Amino acid sequence: MGIRGKIYLTLKEFKKTAYHHYGKAPLSLLKFIYYSGLSINTFIVYENDLTKELRAHNLDTDFMVVKPSIEELDKIRAGKDLPREFYYDSIYEAKTCYLVFKRDDIAYIHWVFCGSDYSRFLVLRDGVAELNYNTTLPEFRGHSLAAKVMAYISKDLQNMGYRKLMGVVHEYNYPQNKCMIKAGFQEIARIRSLGPFNKKLIV
Repeated sequence: MGIRGKIYLTLKEFKKTAYHHYGKAPLSLLKFIYYSGLSINTFIVYENDLTKELRAHNLDTDFMVVKPSIEELDKIRAGKDLPREFYYDSIYEAKTCYLVFKRDDIAYIHWVFCGSDYSRFLVLRDGVAELNYNTTLPEFRGHSLAAKVMAYISKDLQNMGYRKLMGVVHEYNYPQNKCMIKAGFQEIARIRSLGPFNKKLIV
């Protein structure tokens, strides 16, 4: 997809994404614009050392994790009204995601970037992956899915031979910061940005 297509998809999903993160209220759009592009923001860089023993994920047995191909993901998304987090293969050409289902219903998605994949904040060396762009659909919140799935992904990547798994979270995203720590990640740095502009950390 070209740059015009990416911009179109982002704008098309803008309102839906703002409401998803900040609730269905007029101020949601203003909050989304302000925090996304107009303010100086601080992001916390987390690391999970995959060379060490990892925390158990303790994912409830009625949830199932799958790692679909992009073709399989297309079939799963067809006909569904899903937030922008489900389309980062189109926006940034991401290749790998983990989906969580409860029976036949999609509950959660988390993208994993590595190698030459786009990363806003990090330069990823060999053996290092980054958690990026995740969301729990509203009806499945309250099950600590984010922390449990991040622990699950950590173990899966450890089994694949990865050395580190990174994550970058806005300092005011308190629920996600809590989930990173609960999943076994540790803070290693902070990055400041003005809108989309920031330095990258080599990891």
